[in-house]
Amino acid sequence: MSNNRLRWLKDLDIFLIFVIIAICCAGLLAISSATRSFDGGSQSFVLKQGVFMAVGFVTMIFLIRTDYRFLIRYVEYGYWAVIVLLGVVFLFPAVAVETGAYGWIPLPGGFNLQPSEFFKIVFILMMAKYLANEQEDENGNVPDPLRGYILLAAATILGIGLIIIEPDLGQTMMLMAVIGTALFVHLPKKWFWSMFLTVGLLVGLFFTATMAYPDQFLKGLDVLVDKGLLETHQYGRFYSFIHPEEDLAGDGYQVYQAKVAIGSGMMFGKGLYQGSQTQGNWVPAQHTDFIFTAIGEELGFVGAVALIFLFFLLLYRIVMNGFAAKDRTGLYICAMVAGMFTFQIFENIGMSLQLMPMTGVTLPFISYGGSSVLVNFMLLGIVLNVGFRRRKLSFSNN
Repeated sequence: MSNNRLRWLKDLDIFLIFVIIAICCAGLLAISSATRSFDGGSQSFVLKQGVFMAVGFVTMIFLIRTDYRFLIRYVEYGYWAVIVLLGVVFLFPAVAVETGAYGWIPLPGGFNLQPSEFFKIVFILMMAKYLANEQEDENGNVPDPLRGYILLAAATILGIGLIIIEPDLGQTMMLMAVIGTALFVHLPKKWFWSMFLTVGLLVGLFFTATMAYPDQFLKGLDVLVDKGLLETHQYGRFYSFIHPEEDLAGDGYQVYQAKVAIGSGMMFGKGLYQGSQTQGNWVPAQHTDFIFTAIGEELGFVGAVALIFLFFLLLYRIVMNGFAAKDRTGLYICAMVAGMFTFQIFENIGMSLQLMPMTGVTLPFISYGGSSVLVNFMLLGIVLNVGFRRRKLSFSNN
């Protein structure tokens, strides 16, 4: 084996790749169980997800071999392409009638494209490019930071604004997590901790209000609905979060059934394909947003903790690749990807346990969804690229 091949294997984070494969296998098993009663047990959802995972894995390998600095250099082209797609979704009102949001573009073969997922990639790369603006270009010129901040702010408002209009609260919250992580890396620590404490205080007040003064909190939301600042279905999610048992015929039904499914799994679960809630389709969207309920019921507390441990290893390796980056651009990328995944995992599992409001956030590599899986693989391909290029490599045969 040549020295370059040995060096390639040494610098590539093989452990992270194995963790990704393990999580994907868990995801296919969970989807197989959650959709076993669909279409007469044809397992078409598993086959489709497997195809997307295979395509995503190949794309990840391609991105590992493509210098992330090349992607950074031309990220604006990708940004405007995704912005166009975010505008195209409004041309399909039938999708909005069916799903409640202008979030998908129908494709041949029964597939759907979700542009807001792909916006996460270009947004992270844009943030990394303009926040790590202390780097010189090939001619030794240092970019003007103020100009970069203005361009970044405009790009952020346009992209997130379109996603809010869809509306897609889950994607918006994930992008807020990306911004928060970027600020943690970029701002002086004194500034960041001041902002962090402020946000922490607001979150604390939210949970205090929902637990100690739930009815008063809901009356305040009624005022926002009357003034058109809050949609009725969004109000329903807060209501079901506070009083799920009182709205079993509406939004509270999903939260209540999710808790029943996870609680019935107890320590070791009922066994794969043996969960009464899962096999009876009692939990709506159990193969997408509420996939964790299938794991909790059929694999129990032990299976759920094992999956969470795999996610911990995933986040740990992402952060380690960021620490190994040879420039601040790579550090920003890994930090934002880790921050986004952390929020996504916490929110998805939290809403299944009624610890967080429902927001339509998927569980990475576990929930069914082609666009989500493909984007996750692409992001991790860029992370692996950062760690892989922590030093200059030569691919020549000399």
